[in-house]
Amino acid sequence: MDGWIYRISLVCCALACSAVCGQEATPNDAARRFAVDYSQIRGANYVPSYASTSVGVWTAFDADVIARELDYAKRLRLNSVRMYLQYVAYEANPKQFVKDVKRFVELADARGIRPLFVLFDSCFGKEPSLDEANSAIWVNNPGFSRITAKEWSQLEAYVGDVVGTFKDDPRVLMWDVMNEPMADFDHVTREERDLIWKFCRHFCKFAKSKDANHPITVGHAVVEYIPRTADLVDVLSIHSYARYSHWLQEDIELAQRYGKEFRKPVIVSEFGNPGAGQPYEMGLDVIEKNRLGFYFWELMISKVMFKEMAGLLYPDGTARDLGPVARLLAGQAKAGSGRTEGASVFQRKRVGGIPQKQPPQHHAERNLRSNPTQWRPFVARVSAAARTKANIQGSLVGLATIGRHLMRPRPQAQRVFELALSIPHHYRLGRNDQAVQDFEELLGLVSRAVRKVDAPKKAAGE
Repeated sequence: MDGWIYRISLVCCALACSAVCGQEATPNDAARRFAVDYSQIRGANYVPSYASTSVGVWTAFDADVIARELDYAKRLRLNSVRMYLQYVAYEANPKQFVKDVKRFVELADARGIRPLFVLFDSCFGKEPSLDEANSAIWVNNPGFSRITAKEWSQLEAYVGDVVGTFKDDPRVLMWDVMNEPMADFDHVTREERDLIWKFCRHFCKFAKSKDANHPITVGHAVVEYIPRTADLVDVLSIHSYARYSHWLQEDIELAQRYGKEFRKPVIVSEFGNPGAGQPYEMGLDVIEKNRLGFYFWELMISKVMFKEMAGLLYPDGTARDLGPVARLLAGQAKAGSGRTEGASVFQRKRVGGIPQKQPPQHHAERNLRSNPTQWRPFVARVSAAARTKANIQGSLVGLATIGRHLMRPRPQAQRVFELALSIPHHYRLGRNDQAVQDFEELLGLVSRAVRKVDAPKKAAGE
């Protein structure tokens, strides 16, 4: 989520299971009870303010804090929250874990909120444990060490218990099987990534086999990954922290293209990162213009490692910035007015608080992307440069920017992103030869794409 790498009331309500006492429910009854108008989702990613990780959310479950913060969500007119579950907490005490998830659902339902629960999480790659409940770094779930097939029976018990508990409960909105499968920065080889995809696809099938009522999705870090799970999910879910409105629009249009191809609805389950250059107001403008349901990152400003980058409200209910609050409350009809009516239900924190990080400038990246005459000289300079760590890492943003732009929607765009993301982590992990090898592949992909753009110009005598 940092740097260039990144980042319902629902129209349908739960209906009675049967119209006549003693009459069995029909498939149509079930369809109505669990129906979702995805365009009407207004949600936030939510980590309770007492926790810094998904482990801590459930091992230190605090219903009073959650009730208070869901009240804030209700005041923001949200109708869903995206909530991270955690296998490690379940493993430690399965009965208590399920009991706490039930309590969360009760608290949310009392406020007109239907949760989207995230079953697994591959973001960042730090292994979870009870000892890491208060880690300053976000942990994943269940951890790379546990995704091999020999571990699946234990994880199937977890998914079966949680999903099975709520399979007939329309108060739950849907299941996100895995958050950002390819955002594990410690496991970036092709073999490791293939193992993650195998795990993710298996549990998409398994979750659906245990609950045919609720829709499932996978929240992808970049749009290009959608085809990897689109055949298995009910909803296509994208994350975009694009810094410019037209870049965000391009992400959405590509997702909608996949939606038409696979005949699936689209939602945006993560956006909003002012500290990295994506203001909430801009994101809302673009997403609402496209009539998509959304979850912004994130409701609370507290202990999570992203607190300097994003977040709307402090634990006491005050806001860091009233602008996004007003925009969220105003809706699309008042977008761009610059007024703060509606925000009066919240107050700006005036003493203390966590200052928001100022976003870096990315003018060079934007200029390179928008000026095709620079592409060939840029690639030529990169090709001629010595293969030092500094030269390679200094070229990655430019290569990824050009390559993803030129290759979408082809699968090569996914590979360009993957290579550019992996190279710095190969260096960090001491795999210098692999970093250079991946760089040569990346450079070759981008060079060929640029030559294809230039070829028609030469044929026309330009």
